Amino acid sequence: MRLIVLAVLLAFSAPTLAVACAKPPGGASLETGMIQWINQQRQANGLNPLKQSSSLSAAAQSHACDMATRNYFAHQRAGGPKLGQRAKANGYRYRVVAENIAYTGRANVAEAAKLWRQSPGHWANILKPQVREIGLAVASGSGKTYWVMNVGAQP
Repeated sequence: MRLIVLAVLLAFSAPTLAVACAKPPGGASLETGMIQWINQQRQANGLNPLKQSSSLSAAAQSHACDMATRNYFAHQRAGGPKLGQRAKANGYRYRVVAENIAYTGRANVAEAAKLWRQSPGHWANILKPQVREIGLAVASGSGKTYWVMNVGAQP
């Protein structure tokens, strides 16, 4: 009887299980390198560096993995959660939250940084004075490296 109940519970919970996601080789170093670049840009523009948030990092990783495993590129997949919903689902209460996304052919900080630097909206998010924390993630899929930066400030 216990096995049947367990099988039923697993059957109903299976669609909500997280899909495995691949980070590119050296993924943690890439994330650290991008955060360092972002903080250098902020300091060069008279802004405080951002502190890492495990909640924003988890929200960024979930979105990077979703894009990589479903092979799309957008701030929200059709019917999927918006940035604010992803942040809250990962325990981040926010006053302000913003997101940058990019994909590159190679897992290279300079390549992704150049894309964000050349995009007025993404550059504005990097230099947003109201934000205090950052989460950054990379994921690999479909021959691309997906980058997600979430920044925010809590109440």
